Amino acid sequence: MDTSFVEELASAAPTPGGGGASASCGALACALASMVGNLTVGKKTYAQVASDVSMRLEKLAALRGPPLSLVRADPEAFRPP
Repeated sequence: MDTSFVEELASAAPTPGGGGASASCGALACALASMVGNLTVGKKTYAQVASDVSMRLEKLAALRGPPLSLVRADPEAFRPP
């Protein structure tokens, strides 16, 4: 795992900061929810909800992108013009 973001966040540098960390948490939450969905789809026990879970997996995949772009954009907000 690339720990550079975490190491930079722990430093005394002004960026990355809370905004980037929060956005990263949002993307991770989407990823964890997707993991649960992916472990559900294809299981005989959950066949009756498979189409609903698949639809939610698509939405979760789309929701991961915006927070990741905010992680990258957050330091830009603090750079001098």
